[in-house]
Amino acid sequence: MSILSDLPKEIICYPKPDEQEKARRIKELQSIGVKNVRLEGLKKIYGHQVIGKGCVSIAVLADTASGLAILKIRRMDADRLDMFHEVQMLNFANSSSLGPRLFLYSKNFILMEYIAGSLISEWLNNVRSFRLTKVKAVLKDILTQCYKMDNIHLDHGELSNASKHVIIRDSDWKPIIIDFESASRNRRPNNLTSICHFIFKNKELSDMMQLSMDSIASNDSNKILRDYKKIPSKSIFNQILQKYKLN
Repeated sequence: MSILSDLPKEIICYPKPDEQEKARRIKELQSIGVKNVRLEGLKKIYGHQVIGKGCVSIAVLADTASGLAILKIRRMDADRLDMFHEVQMLNFANSSSLGPRLFLYSKNFILMEYIAGSLISEWLNNVRSFRLTKVKAVLKDILTQCYKMDNIHLDHGELSNASKHVIIRDSDWKPIIIDFESASRNRRPNNLTSICHFIFKNKELSDMMQLSMDSIASNDSNKILRDYKKIPSKSIFNQILQKYKLN
């Protein structure tokens, strides 16, 4: 755990360390209630552990008055001047009970709910060790959330490769879609078709569900997804659930 004054400038001002900017950003962190930052996680930046690193921000664990949270720090070389776009997208998702809960934010930081769990890529690789009924429930929930995002015209933008954008929560196996920094309400949403292409090409999953890769990639399956893309209706969504044996 690190008190804010000890937070390395290489982290808070990544990738362009600057003492004056560090001082400004520490005051900004204090204004949104951050007490400490925990430098732990699987990624490393200049020898310091972090939760994640993206093109716009890096993610660390933070102690706040409300408890443990994820803190996203805007990179100094980000292609945007603030974090407000992601805040707007996440807030909109939250209004439909989607995504991690947004707590507080400022120009350079976002505080949000910490989800203890496994990334979907890891979860899929271990799927054979789980009960089929439970797996189906998780998959149906993911697809339903993606249909819900399509329905409210919110395109996540990263679900064609969702390996780092869905977490299966440890406590109740609830899937949570994360990382809304590339989301948009202006482009046509493709959440459901993107996640289907990502999930159902997984061999571990298809073997467990006693479906060959050929049947998953059949013209019939692809046709339903094409039909949905043209007309994203509830009836076609139900056909997709039926096709993948999730209804």
